[in-house]
Amino acid sequence: MICKTIVLSCPVEAAFRLFSDRIDEWWPPERRHVRGPSVISLDARRFEERGENGEVVPLGVVRAWDPPTRILLDWYPGTDPNHPTVVEVRFLPDRDGTRLELRHRAGPNSEDLFPARMPRYEVSWSLVLGALERFCEAGGDPPPGP
Repeated sequence: MICKTIVLSCPVEAAFRLFSDRIDEWWPPERRHVRGPSVISLDARRFEERGENGEVVPLGVVRAWDPPTRILLDWYPGTDPNHPTVVEVRFLPDRDGTRLELRHRAGPNSEDLFPARMPRYEVSWSLVLGALERFCEAGGDPPPGP
């Protein structure tokens, strides 16, 4: 299992919205799956990436949506819809901010696949959560363009 924790300098409700409603604004380009411009959406119904070219990449299935404290996903990147891994994100009060705890583990159909993919997931989550931290610290504004 992969366990990652970051602290965001915003209240729990804002952290949940930042992670979900604004995911497309901070998700790193190097962790996208569509070639060219795309939009990532995460809400109670779906988690997907849509390209300007019409391509849709399902990134997972939302299993639990408990605003503002928890999101549980079947996770497809690195496997496929028949062998999802499981990602749980919790948002907990931490002084004046929010402690985000992420746990990524094998699912029932990905137990054999997860150990080989774990190092890549570890690197990816460090990049993704680092991008979220920087975005939050910048006041939730997108980084300046080129």
